[in-house]
Amino acid sequence: MNKFQLTVLIGALANLGLILMFPPFNSQSLLRAGPASFNAFYPAFDAPVNATLNSGLLYLEIFFVLVNAVLAWLLLQGAPQEPSRPRVRWQSVLQWLVIANLLLILLFPPFETQPDRAFEGFRFALSGSVQRGIFLPFLFLELFLLALDAAVLWLAFGVVARWEGANGAEFSGEPESYEEASAEPAPDRSQIGRSDRDRRQRADPHFGGPERRSGAERRKRS
Repeated sequence: MNKFQLTVLIGALANLGLILMFPPFNSQSLLRAGPASFNAFYPAFDAPVNATLNSGLLYLEIFFVLVNAVLAWLLLQGAPQEPSRPRVRWQSVLQWLVIANLLLILLFPPFETQPDRAFEGFRFALSGSVQRGIFLPFLFLELFLLALDAAVLWLAFGVVARWEGANGAEFSGEPESYEEASAEPAPDRSQIGRSDRDRRQRADPHFGGPERRSGAERRKRS
């Protein structure tokens, strides 16, 4: 598991925690008789006395989060030769998931019944009739949560990518193992200063006198 997959796991757990802390509840409408319909999202520890848990909508939310997490997990898997780097760029993965979720939300929006304007369920967008209308509060909530998740994950993935890049630049010049470090040739410390060959490669710009003679020339003059 690389750091991008760990970020996806943390995001999925955060979304599941939010869903379980504020589950959907039903209430009985005063305008019509029949089964209770969706009312609102209440805190799990402070729900109204006459409200009942909407288990169908709760399971749908959990399923929605798990599907997105599994898809992101699979797409961000690392290559066998480099497990820390995903096979697909994280920007592309996030963009694809946001577009897919946005299309799903717009193709299957929440509908309401008339005239009491109660939430009825999710239906295909082109299957509406005069008796149904789009439940706008629920639709706006879905779009807001999608945009919030996308923004937070974009920032989190960016931090992870910069962290990975900084670690790679820091350790790129170091040997990968002790065998490679021992195999590198050690610097020659037996000679101090430059040799006669190095001195003869070019003249010293700070010395204006005659060139120093070698040992053989000294013996000829003596």
